[in-house]
Amino acid sequence: MQPHNFDVDIVIPSSKQKVKIDKDHIEVNNTSIACKDVKAVKYGVSLIGSKKKPERKDYNIDILSHAGKEISIKFSSTTFGDLLEEDHTYYYIMSGVWQYVKKYLVSHFIEILNEKQTFEIGKNTITHEGFLISYKTWKPSFKTLKWTKTVNDVVVWSDIKYYLSKGVLHVKSVSDRRKKVEFSLHYDWNAVVLNTLLHYLWQEHRKEKLAKGEKI
Repeated sequence: MQPHNFDVDIVIPSSKQKVKIDKDHIEVNNTSIACKDVKAVKYGVSLIGSKKKPERKDYNIDILSHAGKEISIKFSSTTFGDLLEEDHTYYYIMSGVWQYVKKYLVSHFIEILNEKQTFEIGKNTITHEGFLISYKTWKPSFKTLKWTKTVNDVVVWSDIKYYLSKGVLHVKSVSDRRKKVEFSLHYDWNAVVLNTLLHYLWQEHRKEKLAKGEKI
């Protein structure tokens, strides 16, 4: 069986952007980033108009390099519906992004956790033990004369639940509702990677292995 080809080569009709993706590069209108140099991704589809009657869809895919170079793929539909031509275009481009970019970033974060190191997404730190979460607690502070204090605490994997709702990834402590963080798949770099990583960790007792210091 021949291996599937995930290369992308398309001119998006609505935006006229020329997009090429292969195992080596992502290129949009002659601006190129090497796949090995990609630091972060974010993407999503937004419904424009009222909640009950959307008018169209906006599609966004952003790629960021370690050097700070950014590539943006943006286009819109002229109407709203299921399986529009633009939906097929988006899924076609995303197949290349997943295979050549996002897949690598997920593996990269797994390697970091295996080495008991940390990485950041948004303003939050993820460790092999869980999430480092900042929250407010009602304790007196004699320096500020206020009764609130910001505490940083590691919420371990066994105490974490997560879910996705309306393009936002919610990560919460099971035992303490004060300890929670949110990540926007559309706006927070690598939130989409974190979402996939959590799915992976929740399978085959991987998060339990991480908590014990074992490699996954």
